[in-house]
Amino acid sequence: MTLRKKVYTVVLTAAMVLSIGFSTAIPTFANNYHDTDYVFNFPMGTNVAYTGIRSKSDDSSAYMKLKEIGPRTYNPAYTASVVNLYGKNFSRTWYYVFDSSDINRGRYLSNYAWEDNHRVVSVQIKAVRRAAHGYYASGVWSPDSI
Repeated sequence: MTLRKKVYTVVLTAAMVLSIGFSTAIPTFANNYHDTDYVFNFPMGTNVAYTGIRSKSDDSSAYMKLKEIGPRTYNPAYTASVVNLYGKNFSRTWYYVFDSSDINRGRYLSNYAWEDNHRVVSVQIKAVRRAAHGYYASGVWSPDSI
């Protein structure tokens, strides 16, 4: 191997090692990613429930983890979507169904909150019940994810 090829190999190897080292050393900067508890109560006649309102400060997905839902007699479920503080959809809206098969499974909820505003925006998760009888659901959520 010539000297030129050896130098090229050393430089290339060093560049790869440094790029891998920097990519693992730089933290992810999702801003408001700490989990907050939520409880949705769906007594008879109630179709919609909301989490509390929180500030969303980046273009990451929201995060929701169902911890408990019941009673399970009637296969309770709800559809979740990220909405603004007035309960209105953003320009693009994704819907996610949560039921007993989702217990303890974190899910990332796509949304256009940041894309529509390009600044900090207040959001909440809207839940629409899917079961015929009254039930509750609880877990944690955050407006930004890591």
